[in-house]
Amino acid sequence: MEPTYWLTRQKEEAILAHGAASAEAKLVHHELATRYGDKASQAEADTLARWGIERIPADRFWVNGFSYTNVGDAIKEAVRGAVK
Repeated sequence: MEPTYWLTRQKEEAILAHGAASAEAKLVHHELATRYGDKASQAEADTLARWGIERIPADRFWVNGFSYTNVGDAIKEAVRGAVK
């Protein structure tokens, strides 16, 4: 959602720059379009990073200093330790 918003703002500013009467107005609209494009790129990178963190499983889990390959192993070990 956020990258789409910034890309829309960038497109709007590019259109306004094209229709601007003075050189100063064109410069301002081009500057805003560039900034909105940068924000769109950053928002897209942030979104991809969040997806990557949420969707890629960890290959090692650390619980109380012990390394496990599956998250359930730590639970089994804790239950086994409690029985002793």
